[in-house]
Amino acid sequence: MTEVRSGDLIAALDEASLSRFHLRAVLVSGMGFFTDAYDLFVIGIASTLITNDWNLSSGRLALLNSTMLAAAFLGAFVFGRFADVAGRKRVYWMVAAIMIVAAVGSALSPSFWVLIAFRVLLGFGVGGDYPVSAVLMSEYANRKDRGKLVGMVFGTQALGLIVGPLIALALLGAGASDGVAWRVMLGLGAVPAAAVIYLRRKMTESPRYQI
Repeated sequence: MTEVRSGDLIAALDEASLSRFHLRAVLVSGMGFFTDAYDLFVIGIASTLITNDWNLSSGRLALLNSTMLAAAFLGAFVFGRFADVAGRKRVYWMVAAIMIVAAVGSALSPSFWVLIAFRVLLGFGVGGDYPVSAVLMSEYANRKDRGKLVGMVFGTQALGLIVGPLIALALLGAGASDGVAWRVMLGLGAVPAAAVIYLRRKMTESPRYQI
């Protein structure tokens, strides 16, 4: 009986018409991908300004640019597994909260090693967000529109890549100092994560996970 009900639920999800719920899921997951891309790649610009501000050696510059990528690799494994054990929804808002704290901490860092610590934390959160956002969108989506919906989510990553340089141009064009510019750039990563965390907590758990 349970298997029959599960099969009926999966069939209903697959054959459901495209709805506002699907588009809301795209928005929530897409903002996660946007934030992930912004946080990962804005450091390429910010690190140049940080080097000028703090006189970083080439070794420290390389560490700053690579730390978050290594942490994201680890975060994907840890949170990907945790999402299978504890549920997608719990991990979904948890990684957003981590990204908020880490982005603000990065912007307010008083020293290089404090900045590295927050970049590790940020990478851990970003690494967790990537797989969970992708999996949740694919599990929410109907069969007919699944590729389109998942593609829309991944498309927001390109927006995150574009916005970082635009913010840098705006700040430097407005005459902001290197020290102010890189802190603002890193701190702005908390804005989309904060905007989406409420919506993530209101999202229902993936029906496919609950089966």
